[in-house]
Amino acid sequence: MDYTVLVVEDEENQRRTLVQKVDWASAGFRVVGEAENGVEALDLVETLEPDLIITDIKMPMISGLELAAGVRKMRPATQVVILSGYDSFEYARTAINYNIIRYLLKPISSAELTEELGEIRRRMDERLGSLQNGGEDLKAELRRLQISEFLLPLMLDSAPKQKDEQSLFKKAAELSVIDSDEDSRYCVLVTKFQNENGEYKADSDRAAFCTRVISRYMHCVSVVVYGRIATLVSVQGEALDNALELPLRELVQTAKRVFHENATVGVSREFSALLQCSAAYLQAVTARRYTSDGAGQVRFINDQEHGEDEALDTVEQSVLKLEQLLKVGKREALSEYVSTLYDSTAPDNANLLVVQMIAAVCRVVGTVSDKTELHRLIESNPLVARINTYSNENEMRRELTQFCEQAKDIIAQSQRRDSEVLCDRVIAMINEQYGNEELSLTNVSSALAVSPNYLSTLIKKTTGKNFVTLLTDRRMRAAYDMLICSPMKILEITEKCGYTDQHYFSYCFKKFYGESPAKVRELHRS
Repeated sequence: MDYTVLVVEDEENQRRTLVQKVDWASAGFRVVGEAENGVEALDLVETLEPDLIITDIKMPMISGLELAAGVRKMRPATQVVILSGYDSFEYARTAINYNIIRYLLKPISSAELTEELGEIRRRMDERLGSLQNGGEDLKAELRRLQISEFLLPLMLDSAPKQKDEQSLFKKAAELSVIDSDEDSRYCVLVTKFQNENGEYKADSDRAAFCTRVISRYMHCVSVVVYGRIATLVSVQGEALDNALELPLRELVQTAKRVFHENATVGVSREFSALLQCSAAYLQAVTARRYTSDGAGQVRFINDQEHGEDEALDTVEQSVLKLEQLLKVGKREALSEYVSTLYDSTAPDNANLLVVQMIAAVCRVVGTVSDKTELHRLIESNPLVARINTYSNENEMRRELTQFCEQAKDIIAQSQRRDSEVLCDRVIAMINEQYGNEELSLTNVSSALAVSPNYLSTLIKKTTGKNFVTLLTDRRMRAAYDMLICSPMKILEITEKCGYTDQHYFSYCFKKFYGESPAKVRELHRS
């Protein structure tokens, strides 16, 4: 399969020469777009999703290196070739950080670039090949089995109960499952790969792929768990959603090229004790299922479930204590606890507490005795006698179905409302802070306590525009008002609208309104 290419060059003649005279096909490339500056190129990257960008380093508004940095945030799977007249080590050193696969000195002829494409193709093939499982030697296979043997019981909550956190940490560090840094925080990722036929794939190759992509950014290990790839990630310092944004973007983007499959990822809350792996795994499984709504292929559980309400949390903790007393507590302690608990519960939470307690009691009895005893308990107690008053099974089934459907409607309405409120808050922040040159999707998502990836997808789904477009629209409307309603100089307006480069501001303004700022002001005055 050919790699797709976007050509970026501000000189039209040179751009035409690159597009038309270089023999792209012979090296396995196909030009899908061209741009005259970095701003236009960033717009095209989002729509064309090229595998490779070839760009001049010196361009108006934003340089080739700035373009590479922007592309790195949007599409970390995209590689960049820089054409430059500067033979500078500093430029080359900076290039390493921005997925710049080749740094070529100008002038360069079409024939020379055609020849270079062979080496660029080789490097891109090599990079993709390194992400695939090229076969394991015996030592690597043994280590993989040891990691699986250690991690699977943790993920599935089947680890020996006598295991304590200190011994788990020591064993995990020995196996290099985690960093040996005791200040590390962890999270679990759950990834599923689906091919064009709708079939899900989960094997050691895909587990190795997940590890190789994410380990470029942070320490991790991956195992296969019931048709899913579960990855334990160790993070330090940076907020979890920010730290994972680039690796998860790259994972999703590269999976399409390597396996020709759609990857969806769920991310748990962060935690600090390995004994919490099982709860985190279930959170990640739940988070991944939220991707079925089409609002992005990566979902953090915190994006969907912003922690339990304090009252609900208290009820659940109370029920856990009840379960312990049922199993191993004394009868007097049990009666006293239930009485005290009910007296201390707010009236609006009383019904919830009763439901939770009935469920807990039935669950505990069901695990330690046979079904006959459980049925006898239900039938003999007036608290749950309502279950036995149904005239027939169909009536009970109908009411239970109705109850579940009503709950589903409440959840769906809440999710829609939360999405709309979130987008409203984004627009409000843009309206208030459009003059701040530092305003970005990342700091807005941090302020709203959601991941940048999720917020970006949600904005696009709700408004039909991305964050940058919404911000630019607001800045342009403000600039227009200042131009026709104030005597401010264009440079002042540039700065008040969050731009540092007047040329860049004028370009954006003309692209938006079809006329330059000076021309709009002149036409209004005339």
